[in-house]
Amino acid sequence: MSEMRTILLSLALLGPMQAAAMEPLHLLFAGCVGRYSAVIEHSWLVGEDPGEEQAHRLTFLSLYEATVPAGAARDALHHRVASKMAQASLLTVATFHDDPARAAAARRAATAQIGACSRMLLES
Repeated sequence: MSEMRTILLSLALLGPMQAAAMEPLHLLFAGCVGRYSAVIEHSWLVGEDPGEEQAHRLTFLSLYEATVPAGAARDALHHRVASKMAQASLLTVATFHDDPARAAAARRAATAQIGACSRMLLES
């Protein structure tokens, strides 16, 4: 039950792009920094190359640092850490859970969350 609660909490905290459009830019970027950090660490954990995720994280980190207003750094850091923890939890369930349905649901949610960030990037 706790895994499902984690997935639901992740979806609530890191909602789809429609909700993100109403979010202040610095929090939107902070969430993406956190998500990409989790993806990179998970890649290392399972012995994969994080590839372009590292470059994406650096891009969002630059955007985050450029947009965080004075006095909002603590809240922005909290959002960044919460986003990282939520993404890491989804990736852990997706990779290691015994129930294939829960693993698949977590995989879809994790993909949707990081996909919301990657869609904001311009491809060269």
